[in-house]
Amino acid sequence: MTAELNHFLQHHFGFSGFRPGQEMAIQHVLAGHHTLVVMPTGAGKSLIYQLAALHFQEPALVVSPLISLMKDQVDSLNRRGIAATYINSALSAGEQHTRMRAMAQGAFRLVYIAPERLRHRVFCESLQRFRVSLLAVDEAHCISQWGHDFRPDYLQLSSARKLLNHPTTVALTATATPQIQDEIVHRLGLPAAARIVTGFDRPNLSFEVLYTPDLESKYQALREFLKNTNSAGIIYVGTRRDTEEIAQFLRETLGLKAVAYHAGMDSTARENAQEAFMSGKIFIVVATNAFGMGVDRPDVRFVVHFTMPGTLEAYYQEAGRAGRDGLPARCVMLYSPEDRALQEWFIENDAPDEKELTHLHGALFADAKDDTVSLTVEALASLANLTPSKVKVGLAQLETIGAIHRLGDEGTLLRLHLEVLKLQELHTVMTEAQARRSYRRSQLQKMTAYAESNSCRRRIILDYFGDQNSAIASVCCDNCQARMSAITVGEKRQAETTGERIALLILWAIQEVKRKLGWDVGRTKLIQILKGSGAKDMVDFHYDRLRAYGRLDQLRRADVEPLIRQLLIAGYLKSVGSDRPVLQLTPQGEQALQNKLAIPLQVPAKIRPGGAERVLAKREAGGTVALTGQLLAQGMSPAQIAIHRGLRESTIYEHIAQLIAEGTVEISAVVPSEVKRQVDDAIKQVGSTDALAPIKALLPQEISYGMIRCVIASTQRNPEVTR
Repeated sequence: MTAELNHFLQHHFGFSGFRPGQEMAIQHVLAGHHTLVVMPTGAGKSLIYQLAALHFQEPALVVSPLISLMKDQVDSLNRRGIAATYINSALSAGEQHTRMRAMAQGAFRLVYIAPERLRHRVFCESLQRFRVSLLAVDEAHCISQWGHDFRPDYLQLSSARKLLNHPTTVALTATATPQIQDEIVHRLGLPAAARIVTGFDRPNLSFEVLYTPDLESKYQALREFLKNTNSAGIIYVGTRRDTEEIAQFLRETLGLKAVAYHAGMDSTARENAQEAFMSGKIFIVVATNAFGMGVDRPDVRFVVHFTMPGTLEAYYQEAGRAGRDGLPARCVMLYSPEDRALQEWFIENDAPDEKELTHLHGALFADAKDDTVSLTVEALASLANLTPSKVKVGLAQLETIGAIHRLGDEGTLLRLHLEVLKLQELHTVMTEAQARRSYRRSQLQKMTAYAESNSCRRRIILDYFGDQNSAIASVCCDNCQARMSAITVGEKRQAETTGERIALLILWAIQEVKRKLGWDVGRTKLIQILKGSGAKDMVDFHYDRLRAYGRLDQLRRADVEPLIRQLLIAGYLKSVGSDRPVLQLTPQGEQALQNKLAIPLQVPAKIRPGGAERVLAKREAGGTVALTGQLLAQGMSPAQIAIHRGLRESTIYEHIAQLIAEGTVEISAVVPSEVKRQVDDAIKQVGSTDALAPIKALLPQEISYGMIRCVIASTQRNPEVTR
């Protein structure tokens, strides 16, 4: 058998040998075993059913989700002398009948169809009149309601297998976790299917995440990435509008040949865009996830995700379209924590809610005659005021609970028999929908963890798919490369200039908060720490005790923000978390801080007069509170200290109260004896120091809250004073 397979491989396809897993899968199929094949993109899955089909007498039926993919594969097979055809809605009714008759007469070795064809009444009736040797289900993950690319029409495959008298079936996909694999074989009715899983690693692909905190920095990062490119690539975005805007940006700003692609374009425009890219007329396509399935241009050197996808499955499938020729290619994600909000919106709107599903069912009845209705998806979407995608999912849900029965489509018309929508069944399907959404949220969390991780990104991907093989590659990922750079750290210059030292100071401050206080810090809080803010929570949460506290108080707040932004864009920092983003060091940042490496940073040209001297004085005094004590000992009043330090007077009084409580400053140095007596009397009348407002109400206006705090501090240090 092996010799014969190798002969067919060489004779028909021109290959000298099989890739890993191909021969084993073909032998399983030829032995009549149902088989699930999971192989990386570009590993040659289509060859398995194409070569197997040459050994059977009856034709193989191939279910494929994309019309363009069918045509490409059929044209390729025909050029190799293998009789193949496709039957889909792009053909006229007459041409469809002609090809079906030829199929029944054994004119083709392979016949490609779209999954929705299995709902057409005439086509399904014809399936019962002839035999097929093999049913091949390409992109089999589309059958999973838990997966990233669920297509309701795939649910018809189990019924189609019965019509075909349960032929040998091979299901193929590039992205399926063990859980999705289980669902594929379950929904196809193949519990004993052999599984050929060759591993998910693509050693020629390198993985990178660039931390881009906002839209402006995404465009900047994209400009830097593409400015010297002359190779083919795909840029994935989250919305249709983004495809148009970014493609225009690439053409007008960078002078690149780029085209947009999304599902909202008419079919001719989409075909022209794909053809231009595949033929090499266009180097870059900017697309939503509608583009890519079946795209096999081998020389794609990069895939950039301008927007984070919702799952690691979707990400790896799309990223895997790079480097199909086996040569090095880059997979880059421009990550912002805000990307998560878009994916959360997609999750919450992936299927109709209970009200929408009830309304959809009601819209069917409103258009029905004798409990039967015939209409298009587009017409139903208009009647129910829902998107076509929600209509398709809603119909699948209604069919699952028996509220409708498909009678077989005719052309683009759906033919449905309607039943009563029972409340209990409605609740059941809604519960299932919520369970799917919960699962997808967990998948989004894993996608986010990948983007925010300092670990090996290749290892994260392989672990996700259950692949325990090694994750070794010559160029693995940005995190691994950053750690490897430590080997050559001696060749790099250490920080010398003011800007380079400030860069390290910012990294150190983030690390100090984590190590000493035990939590991460956000951008606003970091600026407050570096500026030595007098905000109450600086004391309450002990930020004022950090060595980094106030180290950049010579800079304005508006000066510090751009410094942090520069470090984010340069890849030394990352912003993680969507609700309350915090800053963390990347591996590159960790290496720079550990080895005190020079980080180019553009610092403000002007620093406030005396700023550097104040920082030095504060450092020598032992901290911001101690510096207040030092200035007080030099004869300055609290008001003068506040002006000198650029802080509020109330903050200075808080420092002094702390010093009084510690015994390093006497109350008489700050509060006159008569004022102290009045405060003591007010405290006695109130009977408590838990709240200051009642005490303040009994005192003259010129006695401030700061003075009251100082008196209370002295009283708590020496209770005998008030007896």
